[in-house]
Amino acid sequence: MPKLIDHESRREEIAAAAWRVIVRDGVAGASVRSVAAEAGLSVGSLRHVFASQSQLLAFAMKLVIDRAGERVRRLPRAPSPLESAEAMAEELLPLDEDRRLEMEVYLALFSASGADPNLQETKQDAWRRVRTTCRIIIDQAVGAEAKDRPERIETEVILLHAVIDGLASHLVWQPTELKPHDARRALVEHLQQMQARLSESSVGTPEVPTQNW
Repeated sequence: MPKLIDHESRREEIAAAAWRVIVRDGVAGASVRSVAAEAGLSVGSLRHVFASQSQLLAFAMKLVIDRAGERVRRLPRAPSPLESAEAMAEELLPLDEDRRLEMEVYLALFSASGADPNLQETKQDAWRRVRTTCRIIIDQAVGAEAKDRPERIETEVILLHAVIDGLASHLVWQPTELKPHDARRALVEHLQQMQARLSESSVGTPEVPTQNW
């Protein structure tokens, strides 16, 4: 009886091989041939799963976001809404070796997307998914507070997205300058200040001017 193949697992195995090649040789080195060799497959076998390098790299980028989203979904309930928000936000940062590998690949592919329609579409989808997660994190932190201030909430979503992107890129590109515990502390402090701002605005306290944040 022929052996059944789990096609999704095979796709993820090939994408993981592509991650290793990208980290070692850069995006330009992640050809179908080099990734097939890294995965221990023939070029023909790889092309049976991914018809082109573009499809392979797009899936490799998507898998980073999928795995981050799955980690967020698996988080246990935290003692408080703010702690729950902090735990969710931390899953978007490369605070350990596995997440560092994922983020290094993600940033490399994000930067190299160029005019490739597959990568451009995946890049935009990834950006929207991170932005949505930022909105969920803020909703988790503030609960019903400030829900009548949609513009204030949207500004906080933009700020949180920028903080997460900035910390993530610094952790990957300047690891000697920013350590994981410092990045975590900065993220937690931002979320605490964000919760305080939204709590104040929900009871009518004048907002802190943007330029003073």
